[in-house]
Amino acid sequence: MSVDKEALRREIARLRAEIREHDYRYYVLNRPIISDAEYDRLKRRLIELEEKLGEPVPPDSPSQTVGAPPAFRPVRHASRMFSLANAFSEAEVEEFVQRVREAAGGLLVRFVAEPKIDGLAINLRYEFGVLVLAATRGDGTTGEEVTANARTIADIPKEISGKARALSLLEVRGEVYMPKEAFAALNERLVAEGARPFANPRNAAAGSLRQKDPEITASRGLRFFAHSAGAGADALAASQQELLETFRALGFPIQEYEVAENTEELLAIHARLAERRAALPYEIDGVVYKVDDFALQRRLGETAHHPRWAIAHKFPAEEATTTIRRIVWQVGRTGALTPVAEMDPVHVGGATVSRATLHNPQQIARLGAREGARVVIRRAGDVIPEIVQVLDYPEDAPLPEVPARCPVCGAHVVQPEGEAVPRCTGGLSCPAQLAERIKHFVSREAMDIEGMGEKLVERLVAEGIVRNVADLYRLPWDVLRGWEGIGEKKIANLQKALAASKTRPWDRFLFALGIRHVGRATAARIAQRYRRWEDFRDAMLAAGELAQRLSEAERKEAIRLAAKGKAHEAPEDLRALAEAIGLLMQVEDVGPEAAASIVEFFAEPHNRKVIAALQQAGVAPQPVAGAETSSPIAGKTIVLTGALASMPRAQAQELLRKAGAHPATSVSRRTDFVVAGPGAGSKRKKAEELGIPIVDEAQLLTWLREAGVLEE
Repeated sequence: MSVDKEALRREIARLRAEIREHDYRYYVLNRPIISDAEYDRLKRRLIELEEKLGEPVPPDSPSQTVGAPPAFRPVRHASRMFSLANAFSEAEVEEFVQRVREAAGGLLVRFVAEPKIDGLAINLRYEFGVLVLAATRGDGTTGEEVTANARTIADIPKEISGKARALSLLEVRGEVYMPKEAFAALNERLVAEGARPFANPRNAAAGSLRQKDPEITASRGLRFFAHSAGAGADALAASQQELLETFRALGFPIQEYEVAENTEELLAIHARLAERRAALPYEIDGVVYKVDDFALQRRLGETAHHPRWAIAHKFPAEEATTTIRRIVWQVGRTGALTPVAEMDPVHVGGATVSRATLHNPQQIARLGAREGARVVIRRAGDVIPEIVQVLDYPEDAPLPEVPARCPVCGAHVVQPEGEAVPRCTGGLSCPAQLAERIKHFVSREAMDIEGMGEKLVERLVAEGIVRNVADLYRLPWDVLRGWEGIGEKKIANLQKALAASKTRPWDRFLFALGIRHVGRATAARIAQRYRRWEDFRDAMLAAGELAQRLSEAERKEAIRLAAKGKAHEAPEDLRALAEAIGLLMQVEDVGPEAAASIVEFFAEPHNRKVIAALQQAGVAPQPVAGAETSSPIAGKTIVLTGALASMPRAQAQELLRKAGAHPATSVSRRTDFVVAGPGAGSKRKKAEELGIPIVDEAQLLTWLREAGVLEE
């Protein structure tokens, strides 16, 4: 007798959801509704059916776990959750519409306009119509599980019917938000209890959804709007309008939406919502425009960060008036000095603001900003506070001057030619820069020293224990044992993390050094050209020693000639440096600024001492994984365009790096291959024009398997 596997899968999904519900009631709410014997019967039945199905059992099945899942564990979305590109002007909206129309090839295009709610994005996973998982957006690929708390939100159905009931997997996406009335009541209660109130409803919603106790979440009055779908979307609808109406029929709340066919209609909708904004019972910060037709959405595709078929048209930032009391200078990780205005606190854009950046000395002069000035403050994009206008100021108040000495370490302050930002010359000797440089050095994308948090770094610097990054590898553990919160387990974990970091791939080590204009991608490209850290280090130390013997004007001349490809024409005393810089600039995207920053870094004696100290401490950066591989893509520059079916693009790029290839974001004559999937557009066209080989996803997977970085 044959087994109806589809019927088995449905029954298994139903049982798993039912058992998870009972786990939630027993372990979280402490209010079980069935006896232990009945619970055991359900679990035995699940195990029996899983064995009968004969397929691998997922590790999160109730048959494999005990109790409720831990709060906030990382979970992977079935399909990626993208953020949206922003438009702040009518011209940007027009550009978006024109791009969509060009892709549509003259066909009529309809757009759906929805209010952009200021909440927290969430992904709801339904299996055969039953809610089994809820997770925050996270980085778009992996979020944090918040299922227990999401179940307390009345707007989120625990089960759905109709055609959604037949789907083995459906991801419903939307925003969890806190209504204005609930926000005011919550803050009033927090103040009465002597607790700190939330700055705005979005922060309150995020904090409430991530409570360890679901009963607290339930008391906060959170609500939900559905606006999109991930996996399973095509089975529900063929357009955004149809999807929203399907959501409504399934019991999900949706916002009011309108349909438009041109820029003028979209802008009219934006204007109407801007007028209604204050009267709405919840916060919105703009309008989202989406291409209605799903087939056209697929043709347009996505970038690495956002879909090309949608854009968020933000409202003009809210403004308020206040007074500058003091202007201070902050020192950043790279030594940049930034003027910051300290002001009388003022409520603007949903938050209380008392500090705002003045960006640079030119901005101070342009505005006429000074202490005692009455100013207009704006939260640009409803996020970053900035001063946009000076209304008046005391007649005797002078414009602030750039300090001649660093306010933190006392080192000389310089302003490089052609740059708007003054900089401290203290480098790694400046405590302000040192703490920030070490935070960068130990960060996940750099040396990934787990457990070396910001507070610990700041204390190590403040206590004088760490005076440069090399000191991290010779910490006085006996001293640290006496610090609060530093126990034997913490020390053991730190020692393990420090030991592991000594052999990180050298592109990450280069990025960790914090050289200006050398980001993660640039470091990876340099590591593809110079296979070993030692090769790059020796070449740059030699270039740095050459630069140290030259004047600033001579260095600039060497860089200028190298940028023009005329290093051979440099005077004899400059030629060696110009040629070294020219070789460095052969690396894709390493231009004159990045090359100059690298040479200047290695010309600084203190930096050379730190590098030597790191080597003495046992730090030995390794060749990038896969760099020695014999696969056909080792050393090749590869551009991904269009959609990938097998994995997110970010994962594919990381696997390419492990295989020794260089994943680039734009097509140029240096590109070796373009991998084109559905929705490939301008990049594919440019590759065709340049005669660059174009391959499909199957070829990409073959290469990755041959390189040994992807399992069969």
